[in-house]
Amino acid sequence: MPSLLLQSLFPLVFIMLLGWLSGKLGYSRREDANVMATVVIRFALPFHLFIGALHTDPNKIKNLTFMAVLVVGLMGSYLLTLFISRYVFRHDIKTSAIQSLVCAFPDMAYFGAPVLAVLIGPEGFIGVLIGNIITSVIMIPLTIVLIRMGDKNGHDGLEALHPGAMIVQNLIKAARNPIVWIPVSGVLLSLAGVQIPSILSMPIEMVGKVSGGLSLFALGLLFYGERPKLNVQTFTNISIKNLIQPAMMAAAGIAFGLSHTLLQQVVIIGATPSAIAAGMFALRSDTYIDTASSSILIGTAVGVVTEGIMIYFIS
Repeated sequence: MPSLLLQSLFPLVFIMLLGWLSGKLGYSRREDANVMATVVIRFALPFHLFIGALHTDPNKIKNLTFMAVLVVGLMGSYLLTLFISRYVFRHDIKTSAIQSLVCAFPDMAYFGAPVLAVLIGPEGFIGVLIGNIITSVIMIPLTIVLIRMGDKNGHDGLEALHPGAMIVQNLIKAARNPIVWIPVSGVLLSLAGVQIPSILSMPIEMVGKVSGGLSLFALGLLFYGERPKLNVQTFTNISIKNLIQPAMMAAAGIAFGLSHTLLQQVVIIGATPSAIAAGMFALRSDTYIDTASSSILIGTAVGVVTEGIMIYFIS
């Protein structure tokens, strides 16, 4: 077990530390992380998920129970945070939407995928694939709608749109995102029993393989220069994301009767710290910025420990 934990988590810590040191020593600028993140999100990770889906047994992709558990865990923690933010912390709907995203959006691309690759192998990416579809199709559009509903000034005239129209508009935008349509293409090809020629799959795999290392390096570089603040809200956010969400995933997985391997996937995804993208939403909305960034930074550091604890209990 100690060997498994070391094998799963040490690469994450090492590469993130390497990124942080690169910023500290002046080898890279903090702004360079944005370019790396673009490469990962637009190219490397979508192709990595594409190959993972293509090589996955179609019967596992069609597992609606597995998808339902991920929906319960991801959206359950989102709605729980929305309630706490509105009625305990008394935030407005815009701030509550950002806080909910921070507490419910796992860093599947940067943090979860490398752990699943070590523990489960290529099939572990099916959880990342489905999880990204859920966040892209349900969670992020819902967050955008709530932000715009709470934004009294509005942008680009979108405040006049009906909430239903905003949802449809953002679903269309999500469908055009490479992190959605490229992996979904892999799913459809797998379900159809289609295999692509090796001359094409080899370069796609080469691009995809850089996603894990580059994303972790960028994450470490992004954290250089950050000065997190721990307060009641930061503590609450980290507790919901790193502890309550994986507990919800585990409870739902057991209730729905998932196999041990699939249960491992949902718990690991749930224990993954908050996604950097949640902080980007806070920055773009000029809302909840300090608390969101502190929650993500401290949560990632704590997440190395909580992820290890989860791996220990489910292995």
